[in-house]
Amino acid sequence: MTNEIPALDHLDRALSATDVRRAHAQMREACPVVHSDRHGGFDFLTRYENVRAALTDANTFSSADGVHIPASGLLPPVPALEFDEPEHSEWRTVLDGPLTPRAVRAFEPVIAEVVDLLIDDFATAGKADLADQIAEPLPAVVIGRMIGLDQTEAVRARGIAAALFAAMGSEEFPARFAEFSAHTRRWLADRRENPRDDMLTEMASGVVQGKSIDDAGATGLMLAYIVGGHHSTGSALAGLIRHVLAVPGLRDELLADRRGLPRVIEESLRLTTPLQLFARTLRCPVRVGDRELPQGGRVLLDLAAANRDPREFDAPEQFDRHRTRNRHVSFGAGAHVCQGQHLARAELRIALGRLLDRLPDLRLDDEPVESGLIGGSLMTHFALPVAFTPESDAS
Repeated sequence: MTNEIPALDHLDRALSATDVRRAHAQMREACPVVHSDRHGGFDFLTRYENVRAALTDANTFSSADGVHIPASGLLPPVPALEFDEPEHSEWRTVLDGPLTPRAVRAFEPVIAEVVDLLIDDFATAGKADLADQIAEPLPAVVIGRMIGLDQTEAVRARGIAAALFAAMGSEEFPARFAEFSAHTRRWLADRRENPRDDMLTEMASGVVQGKSIDDAGATGLMLAYIVGGHHSTGSALAGLIRHVLAVPGLRDELLADRRGLPRVIEESLRLTTPLQLFARTLRCPVRVGDRELPQGGRVLLDLAAANRDPREFDAPEQFDRHRTRNRHVSFGAGAHVCQGQHLARAELRIALGRLLDRLPDLRLDDEPVESGLIGGSLMTHFALPVAFTPESDAS
């Protein structure tokens, strides 16, 4: 059964979003395990039950060999995400400070400030591309501000992070990683000479939350914050805006009553699944369906396929704003569940809220343009054209 359907080549940039979703569904319905001979050989797990089981069993499904296939020999391990215990918990403690629910609540005024600055740039134009003008820049600028970059540096970091992620799996990657590392070293050197009360200064000191880190560790932290928190949240925000504007009546429903917004956000996250594929290495043999997967084998967990599994979700291809049981895995699950989920949800809620407050007749102006898989995992929007009554005319 594992060879009845071709395995997705997740690094094929020629595949459209429709191609990728079709492959997710075909693999999931063909067999619980689909083997690929590409990139050294590995197995896809696509069904919700198996994906969640793997995500919640970190002892068996290890992240320490990297969460990408093929693994990059250049990138330092991403803190927490690509470590097993006990280092995993140590890194989560280091990362957790600005990402706790309390810290995120305290940071919400800054998020709102950044959102309004971005909206200011197009609010009087009557048209905008919200993929380019809010969804893509917002998370990087917010993360940059959170760790201590000023607005200008945060915008610069956004461009460097975008180029690095897009180059994963390509010949351009070494140059992009060298660029990211050089900027990280420069930021750290500046904080050693000009310390401030921010996280960058703490990284530059060599000790964060009691853990000693060198420049490689600091680069890994910056990767975790800027790269990890940028693209996934940008994709999620573009998906949310598109759903709110495309699902009949949903925009007007939220204009009248925001109490349904949390369920709308979760349903959009389920269907969007920004980061779709994460690798694991088996630390012992595992049986999945009728397949025995060997110790040392590599597997690719297909979160996007799992999030549309009809065995778990009724009418999984439909946007159901009233869905009550929605245990999606867009943020992962288990020990490695995304630490930035509280920040991401706050950005989605605040950004959509300010858009509706300021541009209440916001509407799609043309067909949105989706990407295929970028960097072997990310699916996002290249264009999200909208129209609205300009603020200057409405006031």
